[in-house]
Amino acid sequence: MEYGEQNGQARDGILIIDTDPGVRWSLEKGLSHSGYAVHVASTVEQAVHIVQMERIAGILMELMPEAGLTQSVLASLIQAPTSPSVVCTSLDAAPQTVIECIRRGASDFLVKPFSLAEVRSALGSALAARPKGEEDVDEAGDGLEFETSLIVGVSPPIQEMRAIIKQVAQTDLNCLVRGQSGVGKDVLAREIHRLSKRGDYPFVKVNCSALPEQLLESELFGFERGAFTGAVAAKPGRFSMADKGIIFLDEICEVHPNLQAKLLQVIEHKEFTKLGGRNSQKVDVQIIAATNADIETKIREGEFRQDLYFRLNEVCIWVPPLAERREDVPLLVRYFTQKYSHYTGDRKLELSGEELDTLCQRPWPGNVRELESTIKRWLVLGRLDLDPPGAARKKPEEQESRPEVELTPELIRATLEKNRWNRRKAADELGISYQVLRRRIDKHNLAQPR
Repeated sequence: MEYGEQNGQARDGILIIDTDPGVRWSLEKGLSHSGYAVHVASTVEQAVHIVQMERIAGILMELMPEAGLTQSVLASLIQAPTSPSVVCTSLDAAPQTVIECIRRGASDFLVKPFSLAEVRSALGSALAARPKGEEDVDEAGDGLEFETSLIVGVSPPIQEMRAIIKQVAQTDLNCLVRGQSGVGKDVLAREIHRLSKRGDYPFVKVNCSALPEQLLESELFGFERGAFTGAVAAKPGRFSMADKGIIFLDEICEVHPNLQAKLLQVIEHKEFTKLGGRNSQKVDVQIIAATNADIETKIREGEFRQDLYFRLNEVCIWVPPLAERREDVPLLVRYFTQKYSHYTGDRKLELSGEELDTLCQRPWPGNVRELESTIKRWLVLGRLDLDPPGAARKKPEEQESRPEVELTPELIRATLEKNRWNRRKAADELGISYQVLRRRIDKHNLAQPR
């Protein structure tokens, strides 16, 4: 039985991005017979549209810079609301190519030409490795026990966090999860879902920073047919999908103030209206929101509603940075080594005591996510590469290093136009974070020409 057919569940959505029509045709036929709902695309524009409109769990993406299919596109696709697993393919099997793909979030890498069996195996492993609840909607609810979950560790901060999770899981209180980027705030949300009375109902994750305001609103609340150009059929929103379950709003501080008012209405009245709709819809959800931002400062500066903050912050949980629980590093290393053991092939790899001690002593500004990437590189390369080329480290407070006077509206607009209004590329060129760029666009009312 193929992964897409297991337990009689709805078929997993798979997107094939490849410039070769023969490859697209054969993979579409072969994977459809394996139980997947297959979509195909040959351009970046087609791929982005499909990811926005469909529930895509896995992507097989060809790297073809000449066609715009680059590793930057890979990173953008992984940030989609459904957080799909991505398997990269390429004629280039250079180790640095593989490492860069893994660093940007790819689950696996296949060298062309490949067989249908290899594709099935890679996609099956990538989807099976997704933690319970990470999917767009996870109906299972039985989850993993703490001993085998992504919350790995025995340090006092982790034990204290687990105790709070168990208490919160017995209530319907909304929860605000705070902590640095990469600490695993989404993992904490899944553990609450697993332990709660809502565990038999959906867990729905939404990355609030991945979409502009208009698209995020339609993603959250759904839309009726004809609500806007391209809305050829009605689509339910994430709140509808999460009914009786839990909705996880990641990067909550990136929600535009106009949309914050609608979120407040859902919390206060437990109802909302679809885009283009006339009738309100009731919904019963517990909300878990997460942020790595200084939300108090945002409230003072008028960027976040204080009344929404109070509604979301019925319980607050801080996730400790990895630097404050160094005794958990060996356990995390073992966990990630087992999780990605398929990268080693027939090789037997083992870290020396000195190497493990080095890992324990590092500051880990990228937290658990950075450690995970480090272990992936080690398993691919066969050596511990702690500072890969091109992976310059930036602390969160260094993300906006340009002087304020240089970030003029004219410079921002020119950079956006140069990059065809690709915000992530523009942010990289300006030397600022994606979130900072979004705030500047809103501040200066910089709209993309229609």
